[in-house]
Formats: sequence, C-alpha cells, structure tokens
Amino acid sequence: MHRLRPGWFLEGLWDAEYQQYRLLAYLQGVYRSFLAQKLYPPLSDLIASYAELAKLAESVQQMNLSETPLALSTLEEIIEFALPRLQSAIEEGKSLYETIAQALQVHIVGIIPLYRDEGYMLLRRGAESVIRGYRYEIRHLYSPEGQQVAIRLSLVGEYPNSWLGWGLQRVREELIRQGSDLPVPLTLVVESPWVLPLEETLLPIIQRALPRWTQEASHMGFS
Repeated sequence: MHRLRPGWFLEGLWDAEYQQYRLLAYLQGVYRSFLAQKLYPPLSDLIASYAELAKLAESVQQMNLSETPLALSTLEEIIEFALPRLQSAIEEGKSLYETIAQALQVHIVGIIPLYRDEGYMLLRRGAESVIRGYRYEIRHLYSPEGQQVAIRLSLVGEYPNSWLGWGLQRVREELIRQGSDLPVPLTLVVESPWVLPLEETLLPIIQRALPRWTQEASHMGFS
C-alpha cells in the first residue's frame, strides 16, 4: 500500500471532499494491513500524520477564520475530518502492537555480561521449522534534543529445527564462533506464539523492546 507522506493533504485538488476521500481510501488499506497483522509502516505514518495535523489545528485555532481566506477554512475542514479517524486507526494499531508484544516470550541463554549493547537475538515464530539468529547493536546518540537510541538488527543465520535438539546453547556457541569479536555476548531468545510478518511487525516490536530487555536482563527473572 502507498505511504501517508507529510503534507499529504496538500497533494492533488485543494478540496475538502477530495482530501477526505483520499484519506478514507488510505485508511481502508491500513485496516487491511492490520487484519494481516502488518503494523509498519502504517502505524508510524498514522502517528506522524496525526501529530502534523494536530499542530496545524493549534495554529488554525489561533486565527480568526472570519477574516482568513477560504483556503484556510478548507484546511480546518480537512483537519476536523481527519484527526478523529487517524486517532481511531492509531488506537487499533497500538492495541494490536500491545497484544503481540505481551505475547512474546523472552529469556536468556548463557551468562549475562556487563556489556550488553551488542549481542545476539534468537527468534522463533510459532511452529516454524527454523530459528533465526540476529546480531543486535544498540547505540546511544546525544544531541541538543537529548539522548536517542539507535538499534540495528542484522540476520546472521537460520538454523533448522534439529539445532533445537542440541539446545539453544549450541546455537549460541555457533553464533559466537561466527562473530569472534563478541566472545561473551548477551544472547536473548524471543519466541512468538504466532507466525507473524518479520519486517512489518515482529522485528520493529523487538527493536523497540531491546534496550529495555538488555537493561533488565539481570533482574527480570529471565532464565
């Protein structure tokens, strides 16, 4: 499906009814994506568009519309139509996000090192016959706006179900052998009860949770 770009309401005809039709068509695609359990990029686009329009709404409210051009009245009409519908779609997306996030089972294989900004994550989806091994990197960035966190996940390998018979510790040892620069890595195991889309759902949710998981690893009762 197409993306909801910044300033989408300025594209095409400057007509409230036309822009409302465009938004409704886009939201139909969003709900289809959610039914297919695909959260991204629709959810992030919805949140960004809502924030953009809410900021515009504040500016419009400070104006005297009786003395402003018709174009501004059209903008106000678009905003009033769009905000509640965007909010409703966001709430549905967040509900799906929380349902999936809370269903993930997370535990640790091996020791818990002091340095946890780099390590491995083993992912298994439902009854799939493979387990995926990812290397993660967490980078703390500092800017005038404050500290930000950049998270990178890179697929290292896929291991057949027979590997599980050897135990997850054996998979961890294979990952360490392949990446000798991390001799004592934190290794998280993440299990989803469902076979969910990777790029559109599972990996974005895992990326957002990784900093918390690594910080709480030593006292969250992971085994």
